[in-house]
Amino acid sequence: MSIVVTHLPELGITAVSSWVFNCYVVHDGGAGRPMLVDPGVPSVTRRALELIASRGSAAVAVVATHGHADHVGGLEVIDTRESTLALPDRIRSFLDGEPPRSPALGEIALIRPVLRDQPFSLRPVLEVARTRRHTGVDGRGARLPRAADQWLADGDTVAGAPDWEVIHTPGHTDDSTSLWNPTTRVLLSGDAVLSVRGRAWFTPELVDRDLAAATEERLRPLPVRALLPGHGRPVVGRSVMTHAIGPDGPTGG
Repeated sequence: MSIVVTHLPELGITAVSSWVFNCYVVHDGGAGRPMLVDPGVPSVTRRALELIASRGSAAVAVVATHGHADHVGGLEVIDTRESTLALPDRIRSFLDGEPPRSPALGEIALIRPVLRDQPFSLRPVLEVARTRRHTGVDGRGARLPRAADQWLADGDTVAGAPDWEVIHTPGHTDDSTSLWNPTTRVLLSGDAVLSVRGRAWFTPELVDRDLAAATEERLRPLPVRALLPGHGRPVVGRSVMTHAIGPDGPTGG
């Protein structure tokens, strides 16, 4: 299986990916320790941890932007003694019995342009299918291999990574969350904003279009210099959100 490591030294971030599944290493979250965002695919997560270890770090702040298995499935390979885990607060309600909403298959099909934008690999798909049997949030409820150390609410900063602010960005799911660094102007958007053909794309894969519209209205004015999406390649530029595609595009996918 091909795991792609993309260093973004000007941002202090490395993307570790397999097909469209992205995991991000923020080398210093503002307190001298790395932050690992969206450990979804176990093999990708292992590679990200190796990268962190190679730079002399052990303790890491782990964050998931939402509870889908392709964002939390790699938790099973992370040493709980060397990490803290921060999850969106809504997942706590799911663990307490609130039925989660998850996009239907017809909604997932709408992001075909993203899936076609990078060379396909079957291995991460199989890994996610395996891990979602016991880990993740979907129509069957919420299942996690460990407890969260921090529940993230809108306006919080991440414990251990104080440079990063939490923005609640529902629409794709009710627990969807993004992380914003106002100094570097980097947005870790989870699945609220994807990328395709070099442009940001507000996802059409939704459980609630009204909430998604409110999320788009909130994120578009941000002066984003670099978008790091849950799926798709990073987008860097002066007008990332100005030129972002709405949920009804792109055409020709």
